[in-house]
Amino acid sequence: MLNVHAAAAEAYGALDARIVDPTRAEALVFARVTRRMEAIAADPSTPFSARVAALHDNRRLWHAAAAALADSSNELPVELRAGLLSLASFVERQTSALLRGSGDITILCEINRRVVGGLSYGAR
Repeated sequence: MLNVHAAAAEAYGALDARIVDPTRAEALVFARVTRRMEAIAADPSTPFSARVAALHDNRRLWHAAAAALADSSNELPVELRAGLLSLASFVERQTSALLRGSGDITILCEINRRVVGGLSYGAR
């Protein structure tokens, strides 16, 4: 989908691109980041620094995705790329709101879960 598996694997650890399909690797990275945000959403006593770290990782992931989507060599259909870029913009705005103390992290979790679903379906 986004061809960010190499950067994602470097940023998030032990995904070996030789044994994991790139689309599957992307799904795994999105899933890992989403699980962290879901844990934060479930525990209001989570320190603010842990919330910031998880949101920052999600933001970095979406920045990498947006860069890949904007690349002219991206082979996804234009309409899908435009929709995902719009989601990336929404994620950015929602993340900023959360860092200011407003917004709902579960929205970001739901978006990421749907991306994981799409990537997992595409990896079949």
